[in-house]
Amino acid sequence: MLRYLYYRFPKLLKALREIKPDFVIESIPAWTAPFHAVLCKIAGSKQVIRIANDNMLDERIKLTHSTFEQIFISLGFRYCNYIMTQNTYQSQRLKMKYPGQKVIQLINPTVLDKAFLTPKKSPKGYIAWVANFRYQKNLKLLFEIAKLLQHEEFLVAGAPMYPLDQETANYLPKLETLPNVKFVGTIPRDGIMDFFKGAKFLLNTSRYEGFSNTFLEAMCTGTPILSNSNVNPDGIISSYMLGYIYSDPPSLLKLLDGLDHMVYSNLSKNCVKYLNEKHDHLTLGKKLLDFLEISSGHWVENEPM
Repeated sequence: MLRYLYYRFPKLLKALREIKPDFVIESIPAWTAPFHAVLCKIAGSKQVIRIANDNMLDERIKLTHSTFEQIFISLGFRYCNYIMTQNTYQSQRLKMKYPGQKVIQLINPTVLDKAFLTPKKSPKGYIAWVANFRYQKNLKLLFEIAKLLQHEEFLVAGAPMYPLDQETANYLPKLETLPNVKFVGTIPRDGIMDFFKGAKFLLNTSRYEGFSNTFLEAMCTGTPILSNSNVNPDGIISSYMLGYIYSDPPSLLKLLDGLDHMVYSNLSKNCVKYLNEKHDHLTLGKKLLDFLEISSGHWVENEPM
């Protein structure tokens, strides 16, 4: 913190004064957020904070952040100019806790790659799981599902996030013993589409999320999603038929048992259609610019994106 105050703070202020941005977007709020608000005010810029996860706005923040961090993150929400959210839950929590804040709900954008954006005709390949290994991602549930669905192949992409919590430390070696589970390490950004292209489903086991970018990456390849009832932002998976919501491992087994090719093909088509209609980065970029223009009271030049 001392280094931030005597070194990083003045460096950032100097950069802001040189660049003179209209807006500064903070993609993941940290304890530094209120200090950034001060910097932006001095430099004449507007600060935009983006909510990256649902747990930033309720009691679950205590699981991942110290009391010190919680206090300063809350101050950041209070003193920034605008806040971007990913789903209705986040928007409602913010409006309840900070009623005077200007909030825009903007689902995650993605660049649509036409080379991959093709529906699948049948459920062939493995079930993909992508995340860092930590409590939030629920390796316990992943183990229970993989153990029950012994006829399915699971490819697990990711790496441990140290220090490991006790539950993850217990279940990681158990997963490694299952013959139908293969660990493939961290997939590079330029290889994630090929990874999902070979999968028939993306499996999500998280205890909570905001709006997982893995959903978008999977749907970019026409890969439907299997998610538990904790992670279904604004009900999109069930509302738009983008996959299945399961309540526990046995219910997932029942959903996948004898899966019809036509039903699967329709799920895949829905993923491609939904992505085209809702998540194009140019459309969402214009929505953000329009919001900032109206809220700030001055014109924001629309440059090519």
